[in-house]
Amino acid sequence: MNTFSRPSFQGSDYFPTELCFHKNGDHQDLSFLEEFSNSTDSLSDIADIQDFTTVDRLRPTLQDVTTPQQNLMEIFFWSATILGFQNSCPEESVPLINKYCILFLNSPPPPPPTEEEDEGEDEEAEELGHAETYADYVPLKSRIGKPHPDRVVETSTLSSVPPPDISYSLSLPESTTNSGLLSALQLEAIIYACQQHEVILQSGQRAGFLIGDGAGVGKGRTVAGIIFENYLKGRKKALWFSVSNDLKYDAERDLKDIDAANIPVHALNKIKYGDTATSEGVLFATYSALIGESQAGGQHRTRINQILEWCREGFDGVIVFDECHKAKNASSTKMGKAVLDLQNKLPLARVVYASATGASEPKNMIYMSRLGIWGEGTPFRNFEDFLHAIEKRGVGAMEIVAMDMKVSGMYIARQLSFTGVTFRIEEIPLDEKLISLYNKSAHLWAEAMNVFQEAADKIRLESRKSLWGQFWSTHQRFFKYLCIAAKVRRTVEIAKQELSKGKCVVIGLQSTGEARTREVLDENDGHLNHFVSAAEGVFLSLIQKHFPSTKR
Repeated sequence: MNTFSRPSFQGSDYFPTELCFHKNGDHQDLSFLEEFSNSTDSLSDIADIQDFTTVDRLRPTLQDVTTPQQNLMEIFFWSATILGFQNSCPEESVPLINKYCILFLNSPPPPPPTEEEDEGEDEEAEELGHAETYADYVPLKSRIGKPHPDRVVETSTLSSVPPPDISYSLSLPESTTNSGLLSALQLEAIIYACQQHEVILQSGQRAGFLIGDGAGVGKGRTVAGIIFENYLKGRKKALWFSVSNDLKYDAERDLKDIDAANIPVHALNKIKYGDTATSEGVLFATYSALIGESQAGGQHRTRINQILEWCREGFDGVIVFDECHKAKNASSTKMGKAVLDLQNKLPLARVVYASATGASEPKNMIYMSRLGIWGEGTPFRNFEDFLHAIEKRGVGAMEIVAMDMKVSGMYIARQLSFTGVTFRIEEIPLDEKLISLYNKSAHLWAEAMNVFQEAADKIRLESRKSLWGQFWSTHQRFFKYLCIAAKVRRTVEIAKQELSKGKCVVIGLQSTGEARTREVLDENDGHLNHFVSAAEGVFLSLIQKHFPSTKR
């Protein structure tokens, strides 16, 4: 990127470098920027102007890739019409690109190094090339609560912009806010979520809030705090959607941990289609439940209608979409339509989206209609228009969207710091018992393949693509479980050693085998008289469900 002489900004040593360069090579003439001043232009229109070349096509120099993080500022103004909110900046302060003004401000280029400096140039370049991409995070405008028990960081792009001023007053008891049951970071997220819920979008729907916190920051407790706050405000009903029914127990634990054990949590899958849930509390359900239906008794009943009947017209309680980016993978477009349909039929509900991927992946935002980024009153007619406009601009465009969302008070994203973290790979030698088990397993699968082949030939099975697809995917899962099992004994030894040193041990499992364990529990009325083998379970499931047979 070439650096050109420009008037400096008052009170700073920074010189602006344009985001786009004119193809005619006349970089001193800024008159072409007037094309951006038309207030009717949208971001999509500007991207389609063919007379401009983005800096991505220019060859970077050492200076470009090694500029220290603290010398990079991103100043932008987004139109109030983009998100449907009032812009706090005066009209005259936002002159360009329909109030989209993006400037990258870099220090003036350093003079050529003298002979004495040549020796240390490489060392300095290496130092500058490792600029931090995260910044320590502390609540900027919230002053309540105890510090989070671990160091928390935020991406440098998000840390470069401030959150909005706080106008909301919490109703949570002091026993919750001052005792550390909710940390300052979690209380800040609760305040901004509740504050955002006071906003009504141009579509007439209540604005939603996106929690993009990573593991360890405590999304669960934050969500529980939002539900507790609304419960104290008289909104006694809440919906909590997640990917698994088992997470209901985590929801109960989170509420109990913040002194809200009096709020009951009801599992939708335990309530019959014709029954009505209790009058208050949290109704916990999975995304797949939204498309559940029953024909029992000759009557067609659906879960979504059951949920809407429980909420009733005018519902203004909390709806939590936990791990909402996973909803799209649960079934098909039918699932997505159900999530959007629920939000549309409850326009005054206080929607909270919780997803660690948050605003990092634009396609995961398809169900976040309450953020007000697309739709009525915005330049983007629908989500497809928004996705197209963002994807063709790359990661940088999504970062700017995230920054604007934070400034507008609809998004917060923090994560635990990995500063000082070290790791090692522990090699675990196989003993004779494990080697023998592995060899026997390999022989078992070789024999199984021959038997499957003979059975398919005997019944003259024509299409075998699905059969062998199931066979080999099960084969992979079987040996994955076997490899995990081989690591258990050594993992327990290491955990005990670290515990004896006073350390806290967290064990991450690639797969738990929980589904198979619960199947066995259900088959035996909740009792176990033997150890459940996940590897054995997947093998038996393959035989029971996919063995070639004319009776299927």
